[in-house]
Amino acid sequence: MPFVDISLARGKTPEYLQAVSRAVRDALVAELDMKPDDDFQLIHQHEPGEMVFHRTFRGGPRTGDWIVIRITDGLEHGTRAKRRFYQTLARLLHENPGVRPEDVFVMMSFTSPENFSFDGGIIGTDVAAAEALDAAGKAPEVRAAYTTAELTYALTELFLHRNRSLIRPMLQDDMVLKLPASLPYGGEFTGVQPFEDLFVGTPGGGAVWESFTVHVDQVIEADGHLLVQLTNTAVPKSTGTPKVIENLWLFEVVGGRIAGAQLYADTAAATGPAD
Repeated sequence: MPFVDISLARGKTPEYLQAVSRAVRDALVAELDMKPDDDFQLIHQHEPGEMVFHRTFRGGPRTGDWIVIRITDGLEHGTRAKRRFYQTLARLLHENPGVRPEDVFVMMSFTSPENFSFDGGIIGTDVAAAEALDAAGKAPEVRAAYTTAELTYALTELFLHRNRSLIRPMLQDDMVLKLPASLPYGGEFTGVQPFEDLFVGTPGGGAVWESFTVHVDQVIEADGHLLVQLTNTAVPKSTGTPKVIENLWLFEVVGGRIAGAQLYADTAAATGPAD
């Protein structure tokens, strides 16, 4: 997920600007494994005096065609890949639109995917996790382990949209599910199926709730666990009175997969009298 800022002197033709943009994109695709469509750039043109540079310091001689390319990337590629990228970029810019290699100045910086949001207020880690899981879903083999970002995204999708397809391969076959015994559907269960059954619809279903809306407040990583904090707005069958219920799910992560899940809940909301 690289983002590119390009600065150069004003007065270049649209064809020149397009060739510069294409050279940067092609170098990123060739050397840093960028997806061709992951192409986001801003081109800034400057008046004389707005670009200040030394003609010969650490390179040159530079001319009025000096160009600055700043790349902010969400992945760290390492020195060898960057070395190849710089060389390929200078070559492509020289081939078209004819930028002298001495006039090519590049700065690369890394920022974690959580510092990106491509649209809709969606954090970049969710986008990266969704893409990785989509790719994994098309592969015939089952992955042995998943990243924290992927687990977090899958859990968020589970609670918000009842999407079980992402979380299913992340569950260990002998996982343990613990629900408060005072709940109508409480108890301790072993295996994937009880977990899947719980999330087919609203936990407890129509026998317990008239309606149940989930909001994921946050997912926290802590000491081999993922904690999912929920604020639910629900109407229990037992009371018919709307209630705001705060729940906490604790997921045990072992070897990149989920080994256990435990619910901490206000059980009185489902079984007790109205406030």
